[in-house]
Amino acid sequence: MATPQVSKPMDPEDLRPADEKILDELQEGRATKGALVDWTGFSRNTIYNRLEVLEAAGHVTCIHDGTRLFELVSDPRADEAREE
Repeated sequence: MATPQVSKPMDPEDLRPADEKILDELQEGRATKGALVDWTGFSRNTIYNRLEVLEAAGHVTCIHDGTRLFELVSDPRADEAREE
Protein backbone atom coordinates (compact mmCIF):
# COMPACT_ATOMS: atom_id res chain seq x y z
CA MET A 1 0.00 0.00 0.00
CA ALA A 2 1.30 3.44 -0.88
CA THR A 3 2.13 5.84 1.89
CA PRO A 4 -0.18 8.87 1.77
CA GLN A 5 1.45 12.14 0.85
CA VAL A 6 1.78 14.25 3.99
CA SER A 7 0.03 17.57 3.85
CA LYS A 8 0.39 20.25 6.48
CA PRO A 9 -0.70 19.28 10.00
CA MET A 10 -4.29 20.05 10.90
CA ASP A 11 -5.26 22.91 13.17
CA PRO A 12 -7.39 21.93 16.20
CA GLU A 13 -10.33 23.97 14.88
CA ASP A 14 -10.29 21.83 11.70
CA LEU A 15 -10.91 18.62 13.64
CA ARG A 16 -14.28 16.95 13.30
CA PRO A 17 -15.92 15.02 16.17
CA ALA A 18 -14.77 11.72 14.63
CA ASP A 19 -11.18 13.01 14.48
CA GLU A 20 -11.27 13.91 18.16
CA LYS A 21 -12.64 10.47 19.11
CA ILE A 22 -9.97 8.74 17.00
CA LEU A 23 -7.21 10.84 18.58
CA ASP A 24 -8.61 10.15 22.06
CA GLU A 25 -8.58 6.40 21.46
CA LEU A 26 -5.09 6.42 19.93
CA GLN A 27 -3.78 8.34 22.94
CA GLU A 28 -4.57 5.17 24.90
CA GLY A 29 -2.57 3.02 22.48
CA ARG A 30 -2.57 1.43 19.05
CA ALA A 31 -5.86 0.38 17.44
CA THR A 32 -7.19 -1.22 14.29
CA LYS A 33 -9.76 0.45 12.07
CA GLY A 34 -12.35 -2.07 13.23
CA ALA A 35 -11.66 -1.38 16.89
CA LEU A 36 -11.98 2.36 16.30
CA VAL A 37 -15.37 1.78 14.66
CA ASP A 38 -16.51 -0.23 17.70
CA TRP A 39 -15.08 2.12 20.32
CA THR A 40 -16.17 5.43 18.81
CA GLY A 41 -19.64 4.54 17.55
CA PHE A 42 -18.96 6.21 14.19
CA SER A 43 -19.66 4.38 10.94
CA ARG A 44 -16.95 2.35 9.22
CA ASN A 45 -16.90 4.84 6.30
CA THR A 46 -16.50 7.82 8.62
CA ILE A 47 -13.61 6.20 10.51
CA TYR A 48 -11.89 5.06 7.34
CA ASN A 49 -12.20 8.50 5.73
CA ARG A 50 -11.05 10.40 8.81
CA LEU A 51 -8.08 8.07 9.34
CA GLU A 52 -6.98 8.84 5.78
CA VAL A 53 -7.19 12.57 6.49
CA LEU A 54 -5.35 12.26 9.81
CA GLU A 55 -2.70 10.04 8.22
CA ALA A 56 -2.18 12.46 5.31
CA ALA A 57 -1.72 15.28 7.83
CA GLY A 58 0.92 13.22 9.68
CA HIS A 59 -1.05 12.80 12.92
CA VAL A 60 -1.50 9.02 12.73
CA THR A 61 0.34 6.25 10.93
CA CYS A 62 -0.53 2.73 9.90
CA ILE A 63 2.13 0.47 11.39
CA HIS A 64 0.77 -2.84 10.05
CA ASP A 65 -0.98 -2.96 6.69
CA GLY A 66 -2.36 -6.48 7.12
CA THR A 67 -4.41 -5.55 10.18
CA ARG A 68 -4.63 -1.80 9.49
CA LEU A 69 -3.15 -1.11 12.91
CA PHE A 70 -2.76 2.60 13.63
CA GLU A 71 -0.84 4.59 16.19
CA LEU A 72 -0.76 8.24 17.16
CA VAL A 73 2.13 10.33 15.84
CA SER A 74 1.04 13.75 17.07
CA ASP A 75 -2.15 15.25 18.45
CA PRO A 76 -2.85 18.70 16.97
CA ARG A 77 -4.73 19.62 20.15
CA ALA A 78 -1.62 18.98 22.25
CA ASP A 79 0.65 20.58 19.66
CA GLU A 80 -1.30 23.85 19.94
CA ALA A 81 -1.18 23.77 23.76
CA ARG A 82 2.63 23.50 23.64
CA GLU A 83 2.87 26.53 21.34
CA GLU A 84 0.94 28.79 23.73
